[in-house]
Amino acid sequence: MITFDDPFLKPGEKLVCFGDSLTHEGVYVNELQKLLPQNTIVNAGRGGDKTPWALTRFQRDVLDVKPDALLIFLGTNDAAIGRGCWADEPMVPPQVYCTNLVWMTHLAKLKGLRKISIATPLGSFEGPAYLMHGDFLRDYCQAARDAASLSGSRLVPLDAWFWETRAMRPLTEMLMTRDGTHPLEDAYRKIAGYMVKSWNMGPAEA
Repeated sequence: MITFDDPFLKPGEKLVCFGDSLTHEGVYVNELQKLLPQNTIVNAGRGGDKTPWALTRFQRDVLDVKPDALLIFLGTNDAAIGRGCWADEPMVPPQVYCTNLVWMTHLAKLKGLRKISIATPLGSFEGPAYLMHGDFLRDYCQAARDAASLSGSRLVPLDAWFWETRAMRPLTEMLMTRDGTHPLEDAYRKIAGYMVKSWNMGPAEA
């Protein structure tokens, strides 16, 4: 039985990063590979992905790869669809998003995968994306936290990282994203570092 006292990744193990365009762009994935040179980091991101679609490729892009560990980083698009320029797509309510995440962890566990981590979306949309979508992302951050708790997965609270980091930035550099959704390159690199830090936290620190 694996507990949170065990290291999330041991040397030689393979990690699949399963996500949307924030993963597909590869910046934080490449940074993880630099930070964890003894591990194999696999980019399983797909632009525009939402959890209902992601479930349809979970077998091919995660289970068939036979990883030792899994990071699930989805939710930004789940929060956006059904609103603004994506108003023609069915909405994915926070509780459905949470359930989809739990289903992913369940499918992984059926194949014997026990090292699973769920990252929350970033804390908020910014700029034009915020004007279009509003503050809906907060509910999805909480839903990701709930999914991690329900499934016994390690949590990477990127929502907390987002607000703490933005609060420390100069007023002239407040924005953390280049388009309201995708992080700036330096933010991507810091996200990778925060992921590793979160995985190495003990249960009292998490």
